[in-house]
Amino acid sequence: MLEQEDFGTINKKKFYKKIIELILCGKIKNKDSLHKAKVRFSSKYGFKKIPRDSEILENLPEDISKEERERILSIIRKKPMRTISGVAIIAAMTSPASCPHGKCLPCPGGPENNTPQSYTGYEPAAMRAINNNFDPFLQTRDRLLQLKNVGHPVDKIDFIVMGGT
Repeated sequence: MLEQEDFGTINKKKFYKKIIELILCGKIKNKDSLHKAKVRFSSKYGFKKIPRDSEILENLPEDISKEERERILSIIRKKPMRTISGVAIIAAMTSPASCPHGKCLPCPGGPENNTPQSYTGYEPAAMRAINNNFDPFLQTRDRLLQLKNVGHPVDKIDFIVMGGT
């Protein structure tokens, strides 16, 4: 007998398959129609929350053609302008250090705030740095995974080191 979790897994597979089929046959043409379909099928399959677009990408069939994959990505990819040139921008932050001349009035951060001198700590790159204990490898890996999970190419990057004032 199937457990409740097994029904959830089966329904999720049906959900992903149906969404992918609708994109490929042209019934889902943009983000709005994608969202409406996700809401409709989430309700049909009894999901408590609507699956993220990145989950759909994670469940693409292995045998999908390059053209089909690109058609799906063109609808699911978040913020396509980020990599429209073919280059992903990755920023990593240095660990907090004091300025040799002391604290400047306009600088919001610094070691006492666990952020690089010129940053508040609420910038996305700063939050990623704090979460990864300012390890540049981990910051880079996390950002590459984030971009890849929302459909961006990550084979060519521009790397920016932030935080040195």
